[in-house]
Amino acid sequence: MIGSLSGGPAYYRDAAVRGNTFQRQYQCRNADGAVSDLSGYQARWRGTYGDVSLEKTTEDGSLTLTTPINGTIGLVLVPAETRLIPVDANMKYELEVFNAATQQTILWGDLVGKGGVSHD
Repeated sequence: MIGSLSGGPAYYRDAAVRGNTFQRQYQCRNADGAVSDLSGYQARWRGTYGDVSLEKTTEDGSLTLTTPINGTIGLVLVPAETRLIPVDANMKYELEVFNAATQQTILWGDLVGKGGVSHD
């Protein structure tokens, strides 16, 4: 999945199976397609649905800059978090990168809750 540092935010629709771990790696690229070097940046992922709000950030270690030089950001939602997304509901989310000089949304989209008919 690719977000853009200089070409405006990309949109992506994805699905999370409720009660299961959801994992994604995002790669940030420049408008010309070259990988963005995120050295010196932090990242934040926020998802909201109704009163439910999830936030992951590299500042507290709940989101990872897996390989900053290759623009790679890692997201993990644990089963307790994926259960918060109702079946067939769209959790709106955005992924942003920031440092002392700038803050920019690189990816936004919908995370749809799927399945989850049993408690694991």
